[in-house]
Amino acid sequence: FFRSVSALIAVRLADRPICKMMMRCTRVLCAGVYNFGPGPAVVFPEVMKRAQKEFTNFYGTGFGAIENTNLDATGPTHPDEPRGPVQDMMHVTEAKLRQCLAVPDNYRIIFMSTGAVGQFAAIPLNLAFDDYKAGVKPKANVVPIGYWSQRVKQEASKYCEVHEITAPCGNTIPPSAEWCVDPDAKYVHITLNETVEGLELHDDPDWDAARQPPLVADATSTLLARPIDIARYGAIYASGGKNFPHGVAIVIVREDLLRREAHPLCPDVLKFGAHGAAMFPVGCAFNSQPNTPPVFQVWMLGLVLDHIAERGGLTAMEAQSKARAERMYAAIDGSDGFYVNEIDPKYRSRMNVPFRIAAAPGGSEPYNRSLENEFLALAESKGYQYLFGHPVRGGIRACIYIGQTDEAIDAVISLMDSFRRAH
Repeated sequence: FFRSVSALIAVRLADRPICKMMMRCTRVLCAGVYNFGPGPAVVFPEVMKRAQKEFTNFYGTGFGAIENTNLDATGPTHPDEPRGPVQDMMHVTEAKLRQCLAVPDNYRIIFMSTGAVGQFAAIPLNLAFDDYKAGVKPKANVVPIGYWSQRVKQEASKYCEVHEITAPCGNTIPPSAEWCVDPDAKYVHITLNETVEGLELHDDPDWDAARQPPLVADATSTLLARPIDIARYGAIYASGGKNFPHGVAIVIVREDLLRREAHPLCPDVLKFGAHGAAMFPVGCAFNSQPNTPPVFQVWMLGLVLDHIAERGGLTAMEAQSKARAERMYAAIDGSDGFYVNEIDPKYRSRMNVPFRIAAAPGGSEPYNRSLENEFLALAESKGYQYLFGHPVRGGIRACIYIGQTDEAIDAVISLMDSFRRAH
């Protein structure tokens, strides 16, 4: 009886989303699946296995990192002397990150709970109002590379007079020598990798530490993928969910900029100087000011940093990313025009590979959206997840952040080749 009822329910629910999800989960257990999602994105399999192993016993406490406190009975009286497991972990993770990125001593590292979008507001509120005058908007400059640069401008325009210092970049990025910088701007902002368009700076702009205004970078999908010369930037930030796990924003700020007065209405949660790690004379990564730090996410970051070190550091990450991206673009460029990527090859992203399927010549549309949808449906049926393009652009996009596997790259290139030959 119960088997009959179960079978009847299964038949009637088979087309419902929850059942499709369950069938997908069954496929996961039976065969390989590949995550090409834009974020939260794939994490190194080795890191996920280590996190699983240690999930319920962090530092031998018998509790997980997600349920351990960063506090102790003495309060914030020992900023450079961790006295508990979470305090030690956060102190050590900051040191690992500083070593991995070669962060100079005159920079502070802040672990914040905001994503990069939170930093779109935090940057102007912290860096543009050191000589605040009510009703006066300070100037800020933005390099208009793509979608996220426009989001930066949109948010900063609430507080500043924002000028674009190049023409809209389109499919390439002009060198910094061609930027028309306002000498009285409070900062110049650049997005190092535009994930929507697939447009990336592979080398840091020519900008030394003494140059004014300071350069600020959104490095959300670049941080940990290659060596970065931190000293060229006054501030650099990155949201998790790309090359390190989702839920924490890394903010690296030069100490002289931390001494600038924030806007008087800046919320404490966005105020750099209100965070324990940014306080003078000694910062403290594990301080609960202004709120509890993202403990679990910082622990996961530490596991990622350990794995990067084991793999050879950021030089190895860069070589890996470059090789994988070159293979993806070779598949596109070698498709006899079936697949299309129109970005200047010098600035093609190593993290996000967007492409379209070309329409037949003479038509009114440049891309064959029907074939693109067919490709995406086929990919999903095979377990190749989240290959859709960003909603504002459409098309197809493979996100190949540092946690991606060579097996996944092989699989999607093989799929692209077989689909092209079939059509």
